[in-house]
Amino acid sequence: MSEEGAEPLDTVPSHKDLPFRLAEMKLNNPVPANVPMADALNGLRREWLFQYRLLRTEWSKDHYTTLAFGILALCLGSISTELWNGGDATTSGFSGVLAINGFQFFQVLVSALCWAWFTYQAWRLFPVMRVHALSLLVMWNAMLGAQIFYHRNNPYFPMGFNLSDMMEGTLIVLIVFFFLFFFWKAVVETRDLHVEVHHLHEDVRVMEAELAEHSLKGWTALFGTWVGLISISAWAGLHHISEYGEPNYGFLFLHLLTGIPAVPVLLVVLWYPQRMLGNQARVRTRAAVDAAVEMEGESISVNTSAACPDCGEKSALSRDATGALIHPCLGAGCTGNVTVGTDCPTCSTAMPSRLNCASCGVNAPAIEFLPDQEAW
Repeated sequence: MSEEGAEPLDTVPSHKDLPFRLAEMKLNNPVPANVPMADALNGLRREWLFQYRLLRTEWSKDHYTTLAFGILALCLGSISTELWNGGDATTSGFSGVLAINGFQFFQVLVSALCWAWFTYQAWRLFPVMRVHALSLLVMWNAMLGAQIFYHRNNPYFPMGFNLSDMMEGTLIVLIVFFFLFFFWKAVVETRDLHVEVHHLHEDVRVMEAELAEHSLKGWTALFGTWVGLISISAWAGLHHISEYGEPNYGFLFLHLLTGIPAVPVLLVVLWYPQRMLGNQARVRTRAAVDAAVEMEGESISVNTSAACPDCGEKSALSRDATGALIHPCLGAGCTGNVTVGTDCPTCSTAMPSRLNCASCGVNAPAIEFLPDQEAW
C-alpha cells in the first residue's frame, strides 16, 4: 500500500464519522488506461487503500493481539514432528491421542487454547458478525475435513483421482460454498438496505453516489482471496501428511504460506462490514428481513428521533418496517399513518413529500427531518 499519503489519525472516529472518504482516495500510480480492465483494477486498489488506511486508523491493540493468537495457533498446529513423519496411520481415536508424546501433546493443547482465544476475541470485537465469525471458522475446518476424505484413498490427490472416492469430500465442499455464498449475499444485501434506509434521497444521483461510497467490490475480492487461501492451505496441509515415504516439506511450506495470511484476511472480512453498517446492524439477506417483517412483525431498527432541521422541534415522522417514511394522516379525524408522497388509504388525503414545522414554520423535504444515521 505505497499509495497512502496521509498518516493515520490519533483518535478513533465514531460510527457516524470518518477521517476520510472512499471518494477521496487517490492512487499515486494508477493502472494506465490502455491496460485491460484498468478502471476495475484502479477501483479495487482505491477500495483496498481506503480499507488499509481506515484499518491503520482504527484497529486497536486488541485487534493485533487477536491476529497474533490466530497466527500462533496455526503455526503450533502445523509445525510438529508428529506431522513431519506422517504419524501412524494404523492408530486412531483415543489411542492415537495417547500415542502423541508429551511435548507434542502440550503443543496441540496450546494450539487449541489459542484458537479458542482467537474465537472469543472475534466474538467480542465483531458483535455484528458474531454468528458469521463462528460459521466462517467452521467452514475453514470443513475444508480441511473435505481434504481428509479426498486423500483417504488417494494420498496424491488430485493426481489419479477416482470419482467414486470423491463423494464425501465433494459434498462437504458444496455445502461450504453454499454457506459462503449466502454469507456474501447477506453482507451485500444488508449494505443495500442500509443505503436505502439511511441514505434515502429524492435525487437518484445522490443515491448512486452513496452506493458507490459503500462499495463492497474490494471487500468481495478479499473474501474471495480468503476462500482461495483456506482451500489451498487445507489441500497442502493434508497432502503433506498423506504422502507415503519421505514427506515433501514444500507442501508444509505452502500450507503455512497460505494459511498464515488467511488469518488477517479473515479479521478484515469480519471487521469491514461492521465498520460500514454500525454496531446496531443485523447482517441478513433481504429474504430473511422480509420473512421477519411478515411473520414476526419485526421492524428495522433505526435509532432516530425526527425533528425540524431548523429549530429542532420534534416531529411525528418515522419509518416503517421497510424503511419508508411515514407520518400521521393530515386529514381531519383520520388517525392512520401514511407513507410520505402518497394518498391515505383510509381517507384519500394526500401526504406531501415536504413537511411544515409547527414551531418555526419552515417547510423542508421530509427526509431532512430525520438526522443522518449513517455508519459512514
